[in-house]
Amino acid sequence: MKARNKLLTQEVTIIIVNMILGVGTIGLPSSLAKTAGPDGIICYLAAVALYFVGTVLIIWLAQRFPNQGLADYSSYLLGSVLGFVFNLVFALYMISVVSAVVRRFAGITKIFLLQRTPLEAIIISMLFAASFLTRNGLEPIARSCQILLYIFFIPFLVTPFFIPVFDLGEFLPLFQSDFVTIAKGAFNAIFALAGIEVMLVLGSHAENPRGLMRPALLGISIVSALILVLIVLAFGSLSVSQTAKLTDPVFEMFKFIPVPFSIFERIDIFIFTVWIASTYSTIVIGLFTASHHLAEMFNLDSGKGFVWPICVAVYFMSLIPGNEFEVAEYSNVLVFMWLFLVYGIVPLLLIISLFRKPPDPGRQKRSSKQKRRKQKKQTRETTGGAVS
Repeated sequence: MKARNKLLTQEVTIIIVNMILGVGTIGLPSSLAKTAGPDGIICYLAAVALYFVGTVLIIWLAQRFPNQGLADYSSYLLGSVLGFVFNLVFALYMISVVSAVVRRFAGITKIFLLQRTPLEAIIISMLFAASFLTRNGLEPIARSCQILLYIFFIPFLVTPFFIPVFDLGEFLPLFQSDFVTIAKGAFNAIFALAGIEVMLVLGSHAENPRGLMRPALLGISIVSALILVLIVLAFGSLSVSQTAKLTDPVFEMFKFIPVPFSIFERIDIFIFTVWIASTYSTIVIGLFTASHHLAEMFNLDSGKGFVWPICVAVYFMSLIPGNEFEVAEYSNVLVFMWLFLVYGIVPLLLIISLFRKPPDPGRQKRSSKQKRRKQKKQTRETTGGAVS
């Protein structure tokens, strides 16, 4: 039985949620608390608003070319040379995003779970596991993400246990930060929210490309709400000052949660499991997007052949940062690239598409059929003349 190469409407939402939830979520409360204190909530809401606008722009562009991927319509709009350069840079960007995710995953895992395990071994293990699912195609990835999505809601089942230690006073006073501080905090939150750009490549695989906007915005809404709950719980239970001191406050928050009657001895172990699953799905979707985009660039039917080379590139790129400070700088560069892509390149392509109308696939099919008929007719005439 041939695997389905289309995403159902609900699977679009699932792919977006699985792509965004990952390593960036764990350290986000700490980053916001350091930057703006209680106003970190305002910074996050500003980043979400910015992200919604970026999502609308990306989906509009994908809807303009419902039957084509980014590699196809960017070359059509920018020309073959500029289009090829842009597609190559986008593939490099996706590979860089995966390498940043892998490196952050390996660093956090080494600190909390596998202190004596080499960083290289953790990276290789994750890439080896992710590459198998990536090579199986879009349908198995979508189905796996659908299963993992239910696991993501496990941490939120223990939310009522935070009530005894939750302090609303930690959110006061609000609106004490200036515009520059709010902008800096929103910038730091972008990395935790990045991921919607995969729809530039996967949008053409939706069952109903014209109806992408609703499931995409639904996915962004779900992710934004889940991350907001984690930030609020971290600020209210640990205090803003304590959250700012911790590298990964979400793990610490769940480690000391007051569970009655000692139902769970180590509830933080369950949180680690959920976090590993979410990071795994992010890496898988990122690898598939990069490999499929390269396949479309070179007019190949499948990107399976690119998965292993991309994993090798991700491995070496993830080892470039020497410490956590360099990893943070690496992530900041990716945020700049995301902003340039979403608010620079995507609007440019949208403007150009207003003057260069998308090609009609039906017309192309009719013209190709007419060419085949002419070729068959010429062949018959040539054969008939040779016989006579």
